[in-house]
Amino acid sequence: MSFIVSVIIPTYRDWETLNDCLINLQNQTIPKSSFEIIIVNNDPSDIKPDDLTISENTKIISESKPGSYAARNKGILEAKGNVLAFTDSDCLPTPDWIENALEYLEDGFDLVGGEMEFFKSKKGSDLAFLYEKKFGFNQKRNVEEKGQSITANLFCSRKVIDAVGLFPEGLMSGGDFVWTKKATTAGFKMAFGKNVLVKHPTRKSIAEIVRKKKRTIGGMYSRFYKNYSPKQKLKFGLHFVRPHISIFTYNDLSILEKTKLFFATWYVECLGMREMILLDFKKKTAERS
Repeated sequence: MSFIVSVIIPTYRDWETLNDCLINLQNQTIPKSSFEIIIVNNDPSDIKPDDLTISENTKIISESKPGSYAARNKGILEAKGNVLAFTDSDCLPTPDWIENALEYLEDGFDLVGGEMEFFKSKKGSDLAFLYEKKFGFNQKRNVEEKGQSITANLFCSRKVIDAVGLFPEGLMSGGDFVWTKKATTAGFKMAFGKNVLVKHPTRKSIAEIVRKKKRTIGGMYSRFYKNYSPKQKLKFGLHFVRPHISIFTYNDLSILEKTKLFFATWYVECLGMREMILLDFKKKTAERS
């Protein structure tokens, strides 16, 4: 079977890192005629800069409805490929990213959740890098044990979209887990692609990690927490903010690194739980970025 791949990338006020992503995509090992790139600008008022690298197989469209899943859905509706590939604007796919993913689809899989590798951001703090390296994505576990994948590195055949439908647009975070779980529950087979590699920069500071935590908390709140009983909410909260004593068993860290990571993790989790409580008491709305 011949494949035409549509790579869909939502972006929200992030042209600088998107440019690096596009450069990596133009260095793929398959011919440019075999894939298209669809950039979905989720803030139409934020105009594309003149120096953005746009090749002949790339186009930019807009989606004014807030949220990366609404943007991805717009891309899906515009896509011409029989394979859909998803990544994020701050990600760097390796040159054989598409080629290696297609091998899994040729072998009979319907979806591929690829490996994620963290690298330290320019001017990023050592503590932020350490935090995300230890507590970031675990794609192998997500795919093989939970039947879920993040959209920072996901491939699927068109038939999965046709059967399962589009991403849930009401979620600001976690919609990728909801959608991929729906697909695997429906019987579609997903492979973990160790060699389907995307590199992802870590956040530059603990403050940026807190912002990410607040955004993901919004997704968690919408998916399950809001429907919990008071007893379930209490149990969840106590577990969520528990001190991660296990950090002190990490053999690859110094005592100073362990101590810093311990308190940073506790700080981020406590602020995350505070965000959950504020959402539950209608004191604010979910973060989008």
